[in-house]
Amino acid sequence: MKARTELFLYQMMWMSGVVLRPTWRGLHGSFEEWAYRGGCLRQVRELEARGLLETAEAADGTGRVYRLTRQGSLAAMGGGDPEERWNRSWDGRWRMAVFDLPEEKRGLRNELRRILKKARFGCLQGSVWITPDPMDGVREDLEKVRAGCGILAFFEGKPCGGESDADLVSAAWDFEKIGQRHAEYLAHLDEAPKRSTCTRELLFEWGKRERELWLACLALDPLLPAELLPKSYVGRAASRRRLEVLTRTARLAARVMTDS
Repeated sequence: MKARTELFLYQMMWMSGVVLRPTWRGLHGSFEEWAYRGGCLRQVRELEARGLLETAEAADGTGRVYRLTRQGSLAAMGGGDPEERWNRSWDGRWRMAVFDLPEEKRGLRNELRRILKKARFGCLQGSVWITPDPMDGVREDLEKVRAGCGILAFFEGKPCGGESDADLVSAAWDFEKIGQRHAEYLAHLDEAPKRSTCTRELLFEWGKRERELWLACLALDPLLPAELLPKSYVGRAASRRRLEVLTRTARLAARVMTDS
């Protein structure tokens, strides 16, 4: 997805008023006019064609309803729903990927690490990575690079040397840095535009930065099952605060757009 289209999709989401199941009433016929003036109508049509946005006549016949599909919502949120990740069940077992590569295969090592980070694995040490989730979704990607590895092995089980699950979590993920990113994000939420100073340009610039900071949080946060989260973890609080602020800002955005 092109960066501009991705940003537009995200802005559609936070302007919707309900982040997880967004609906944007077509502002009684003025949306197309506004979208055309802003150069956005082509992107709206593109999102419809790709199944990320759907539109229909309003039930009361007063305009059109624009709704992000479930696929569109997940794409706008960075590819997944954090709340679903935190609420998933855990079977109490850890999965481990272990590899051994010679120094001259640095590029392959970096590719392995890229795959594991994308799947939200945590690094116990350079060649040992763990996850609480089944490996079905990432095994295929790892198998593609297996041929070039000296060793690439997968294990499943529980710690048996007196280590706790909390010990593994603390060792595999940098929750101090994760906390810093969430703190920076929360500070930006506190700077959300207010009615007295709000303009269309200010809204979109704030929204653009909000997206950048939230995706930066998600890029580092493993979104572990709730029972594995450290007591100091503020990610869920940040997510709830995000919903509150984006809902309020969305209503403000709708008023500003009708006036523009």
